[in-house]
Amino acid sequence: MTIHLPPHIESSIEAAVYNGRFKSVDDAMTRAATLLLQELDQEQATPAAASDADTAQPRKPIWEVFQEISASVPDEVWDALPTDLSEQHDHYIYGTPKRLPA
Repeated sequence: MTIHLPPHIESSIEAAVYNGRFKSVDDAMTRAATLLLQELDQEQATPAAASDADTAQPRKPIWEVFQEISASVPDEVWDALPTDLSEQHDHYIYGTPKRLPA
């Protein structure tokens, strides 16, 4: 099976493998597929009426979601990020040449 992923997702998975979160890309993709199957099973088990506005949970603000996700990232992963990541994000995400400092 061949899977084509957007470059930013592929590079994030490769970074997780490089940082030791997974033994290989195959391990990471197995985990992702397992989570997807669990989600699909939950959707099938959930009655359609549960999506009514009366039972809907309020959505968290995006900054709270980011805080939860970032809290689960080990400090050594944050420390491994390039110091010029914000200035050179196109280089790191898309592989464009680095921009000269302004």
